[in-house]
Amino acid sequence: MIKRLIFSFLSAFLLFICWPPISSWTCFVFFAFVPLLIVELDTSNNKISQKQFFGYSYLTFFLFNLLTTYWIKHAHIGGAVFAILCNALFMALVFSLFSIIKNNIKSKKTFFILPILWLGFEFLHLNWDLSWPWLTLGNVFAIHSHWVQWYSYTGVLGGSLWVLLVNISIIHIYEKTHKSGFRFKFLLSTFILLSIPLLSSNYLYMKYFHFLEPNSNSMDRINLLVVQPNIDPYRDKFSISQTNQTNDMLSLINPHVNENIDFIILPETFLAQPIWEHQFFNNLDIKKLFDLINSYKIKAKSSNESVTTYPLNIFVGATTLALSENSPTSKPLGSHKNQFYKVYNTALHLRKNSIKVYDKVYQNQDLLITTYHKSKLVPGAEKMPFQDFLFPILGDQILKIGSATSLGNFSSQDSLSVFKSVAFPSDSISKHTEYSIAPIICYESIYGDYVRRFVQKGAQAIFIITNDGWWKQTSGYKQHSMYAKLRAIETRCYIARSANTGISSIINPLGVIDHQIDWDKSGVISASILLNNNETFYTKHGDFLGRIASFLSISIFLLYLVRKKLKFSH
Repeated sequence: MIKRLIFSFLSAFLLFICWPPISSWTCFVFFAFVPLLIVELDTSNNKISQKQFFGYSYLTFFLFNLLTTYWIKHAHIGGAVFAILCNALFMALVFSLFSIIKNNIKSKKTFFILPILWLGFEFLHLNWDLSWPWLTLGNVFAIHSHWVQWYSYTGVLGGSLWVLLVNISIIHIYEKTHKSGFRFKFLLSTFILLSIPLLSSNYLYMKYFHFLEPNSNSMDRINLLVVQPNIDPYRDKFSISQTNQTNDMLSLINPHVNENIDFIILPETFLAQPIWEHQFFNNLDIKKLFDLINSYKIKAKSSNESVTTYPLNIFVGATTLALSENSPTSKPLGSHKNQFYKVYNTALHLRKNSIKVYDKVYQNQDLLITTYHKSKLVPGAEKMPFQDFLFPILGDQILKIGSATSLGNFSSQDSLSVFKSVAFPSDSISKHTEYSIAPIICYESIYGDYVRRFVQKGAQAIFIITNDGWWKQTSGYKQHSMYAKLRAIETRCYIARSANTGISSIINPLGVIDHQIDWDKSGVISASILLNNNETFYTKHGDFLGRIASFLSISIFLLYLVRKKLKFSH
């Protein structure tokens, strides 16, 4: 028993020290599961029961989740307890199911059931109401993005598959060596499993780098200011007036703004006081932002006449309200029983219409505001899980449950939308560049398949806005920043990331950070980024590995049930 406990602790420790932001021990992930798999071998020999193996597995994954995501407690203590306990449970169940099926089928190839079941679980965990994919195994390489340039084909699930295959290869060596002695061919297969992805990544890195360098001058680009105000969300964000915050921000960026800037990017919920969407143009802070847009104009020629254009766009996070019908996420409007409204975590695109209207949502003469409502909401903190299912049963009681349990009740939008605008690289309107931006808000940036859909819809660059100060100075904000590098590789798009505080950055399509503002610092990044007009394999096909694994997992489970039934019938 003591040996098995040590092995369970060892697997948890290895998973912890290889996880970002720790950079020196990432390679340990390739044998982090081996101690736990050695414990699993004892189920085959009937030394321990399946219930006991589940206990050892749960211990491993509980410690792994606790050590890597303890920081959630700073934002939501209930959410932290739920995430750590439940995520550990799901992971342990995958290992237990693998062990049960493996011992039932008793084939030499049954170890390969584990990657299938695990990828099926990770795919489910990306796509259901209890979604918490922070510890998707492929995320472990976020700190070494040059190892996984092939994520532009597979996404992070390819990294998960790589990790599991190498671990299985090593446990296979261990098992065979104990039975029949060491054989060099087992070691060779492990070396090949490690080497081919690394060599492929190096090739793809150099290939894309050599493509980017000579072609960068001919590619469309836009000029950005990425702002990090550095406002403490616990001490200052909701105690300092919005007017003062806006004025401080304007003082911060004024030295950097000129008529060549295409976009100013401000962080998530920079406009923290809720704004009714039908009253956008009455908001004093939005008026100040439009005053800034109006301050920078250029003269461009159209035929024989001169036209005034306003190149500056502003991308800003806000909390917004909108009237709605009764729904799972709507709230009653005061004492009006038949009137409802919704609350959104929103990205706003402010611009002045000088040539053409793009995806107009709100307009006041030639002033335009387009909205995107955050749609990947944090379970518990921002939404009640399974609320669409519960609403027909519980009705308005769902709001009372949310209030009593501190569950969030934000709404989301039904479909993806990109922000469109125009850049003026010359003094001629006829040569203007139309481009599209993916608006990504905070937690959404850990969903590769979700982000790539914006690029599939036409986005040529990705803007991420976030407020990582909720997690304080822990590994949480560092992990969140590093995961964004994987989105750049998957889509081969530049990423501009604006954090209220945390890490604001510019990330190039190779997953390399070109510019960065560190924790607890205010500042502005001035950068020029290229616009991507090509789709990667991953952009086109998304998490195809997850879909395949889900199908195979269901097939394997059904096969197991059939074999079990036939066994008992005899």
